[in-house]
Amino acid sequence: MPEDDKLELFEPVPGGLELQRYGNGRHLRGDDGEEEPDLRAYWHIVQKRRWTIISVLIIVLTAAVLITVKEKPVYRAQSLVEIEQENPNILTVQQLFQLENVSDNYLETQYKVLRSDSLARSVIQQLYLDHVREFNPVNSWSFFEGTPRETGTAQAFATDPLHEQAVLSRFEDHLDVEPMRRSRLVQINFDSEDPKLAASALNTFTANYIQENLQIRWDAAQKASEWLSQQLGNLKIKLEKSEDNLQSYAQANGLLFLETEKGNTENIVDERLRQLQDELTQVQADRYQKESLYRLVQAGSYDSLPGVVDNRLLQDLTVQLAELDSQKAHLTPTFNPTYPKLEEVQNQIDKIKQLLTQERKRAAAQITDEYLAAARRESLVQQAFAQQQQQANLVAGKAVQYNILKREVDTNKQIYESLLQRLKEAGVSGGLKASNIRIVDSAVPPAKPYRPNILLNLSVALFLGLSGGIGLAFLQERLDNTVKTSDDVERFLHVPALAMIPGQDLLKLHHPARHVRLLPRGSHSGNGDGAKPSVASNGSTGEWLRIDHKQNSTLDWALAEAFRNLRTSVLFSTADRQPRSLIILSAEPGEGKTTICANLAISLSQLGKRVLLIDGDMRRPSLHKLFGLEDSMGLAGYLTAQESWHNVVHATELPGLDCIPCGVVPPNPSELLSSERMGTLARESISDYHFVLVDSPPLLSVADGRILAALMDGALLVIRSAKTTRDAAQHAQSQLGNVGARVIGVVLNDVQLEPDGYHYNYYQQAREDKSGAAEKISTS
Repeated sequence: MPEDDKLELFEPVPGGLELQRYGNGRHLRGDDGEEEPDLRAYWHIVQKRRWTIISVLIIVLTAAVLITVKEKPVYRAQSLVEIEQENPNILTVQQLFQLENVSDNYLETQYKVLRSDSLARSVIQQLYLDHVREFNPVNSWSFFEGTPRETGTAQAFATDPLHEQAVLSRFEDHLDVEPMRRSRLVQINFDSEDPKLAASALNTFTANYIQENLQIRWDAAQKASEWLSQQLGNLKIKLEKSEDNLQSYAQANGLLFLETEKGNTENIVDERLRQLQDELTQVQADRYQKESLYRLVQAGSYDSLPGVVDNRLLQDLTVQLAELDSQKAHLTPTFNPTYPKLEEVQNQIDKIKQLLTQERKRAAAQITDEYLAAARRESLVQQAFAQQQQQANLVAGKAVQYNILKREVDTNKQIYESLLQRLKEAGVSGGLKASNIRIVDSAVPPAKPYRPNILLNLSVALFLGLSGGIGLAFLQERLDNTVKTSDDVERFLHVPALAMIPGQDLLKLHHPARHVRLLPRGSHSGNGDGAKPSVASNGSTGEWLRIDHKQNSTLDWALAEAFRNLRTSVLFSTADRQPRSLIILSAEPGEGKTTICANLAISLSQLGKRVLLIDGDMRRPSLHKLFGLEDSMGLAGYLTAQESWHNVVHATELPGLDCIPCGVVPPNPSELLSSERMGTLARESISDYHFVLVDSPPLLSVADGRILAALMDGALLVIRSAKTTRDAAQHAQSQLGNVGARVIGVVLNDVQLEPDGYHYNYYQQAREDKSGAAEKISTS
């Protein structure tokens, strides 16, 4: 077999992947056998649907340009506001030094307040924005009156709810509140066609927001003051009544209470009892002291008595006695007792001792009297304490109810004082003008418009146009239910695509029509140069074409190589033996089955094989016109007469290629094809010819094709690329399977090869190489 006739299906690529070429598309298949996304296939879809993408892109860009040109300049004013913690107006020392923490709930609430209708309505009313054309266009219509609304009327915003809602909605569309993450700051934007109006409206908006915040606090303070005043009035009456009940009960039961140094009130009976208890303790202690002295007196121990020792007179007498004893001791060794001086000293000593004895007795008598007085006083105090204790027990029973009434008075007084304090604080809070909302940056009239942003609009339009165009292209490709590539054949029909026949329309756009010339009908002569022509159809007009292999045309080479590939695929389609009898079918008319059948027969005959071509389309026969044969005797005549089939065989101008035309079109083709003679022809023709090819009518139109397919070794299904639907191809395949026909493969006809595609470049390079080789041979 010539080297050019080999069909190379696989070529290795780096990375352990196998690149399998199916028609115009490629798929990367990994080691695990799973197909991977093929970007080249996607790019092929983009190229195929490029006019759809370009159209969508132009439409979107044009619309963006028109909108940008007609759009009025819009200016954006910006203001920055800080929302601090909502602290009380009068802060404590602890609140002054504690870390400030604003809850998320409070911030979210303030964001909602900034977007509230009431705040927007106040700005509209204050700046008369309902009279501004931007917020109240002249062309707005009244739904109830059916006439254009007149703007500039003072009653429009105040009386018409629809008008009010329309203006309010427009204002809120121009306002944008953007909280800044991880902070207490809020950026407020306002858009307007007038930069001064944008700044003025935004400053008024923030000022009204702060004023509304103060007004809410003022209203809350006033309501709190009113409620506290009302509660204080009722509580004051209740307190006075409880105090009267307490006083009446104390007077009725003779209860008298005194205020202590600590500010507490105490019952006078209890106070007297406590005093008597203290006095009894003192009296007993005094009596114990005096009793000890009295015990010493009774024992005669005068020298240790505190009263005696501490007596000044006794001390002086004791000193004098000591001095006299000293003098006596000094005189006694020298003089006799009768000595006058010594006697005088002795007399003084005796007298002092007498005085000491008398004074000691008097002190002892005094200690005894004091002890007796202390014991008597103790007895009296004990009696008074016992009596007071009895009275205290009586008062204690009466004090239980008194304490209940007193607790009620104390509770009422405490509540009254607390509410009175709150009332004073509310009054102070209402008078303060402090707010936790602070304007960080006020709005200023912007110098440049915010919209339209030409570059941004065109960029977005370009992105949307490309995205929309590519999306629409893939959607069209997805909705396209036709079989276009060999990959589609294997995916939906599960049979191999043996060959792809390129369409001539696209090729003729790049090469002049002089490279293709019509085969004259009825011509049996060759081309005059000994070259073997091949026959094809352009797939669109139905005209039969003859390709001259010696012409320097990529179209000629593309068609010739396509049929050589088909021939090779047919020869190697089965592993056990070559299919010798083939039927060429199509699902619907106009798919080029007759052209494929004729050119395949020509290609097989070029191998030196004998080929018989049978026109089995007995409803619309055309092979006799293609080869310029007489149509008097043909298949119909053989099936209806008793003569041999050899008598209806016609030789063509191509060596080794014979043809049995249809002959006269019969009225009952299905019955004739179902006859035993047709089976005999199929069996006997294989013994005389290497290959027998049968052209059949469309499968989905009549039953002739299924009848013939059951008699052949194999069936070749022709599908016109991008024209035959998947349903039709699958239905045709199903009908062939129902009759037991063996479909060896599919031929894709009218495949549009791109000028820069793989197959086209391959054919072009092969043609150039062979032309160069021929020139070298002729030169040598």
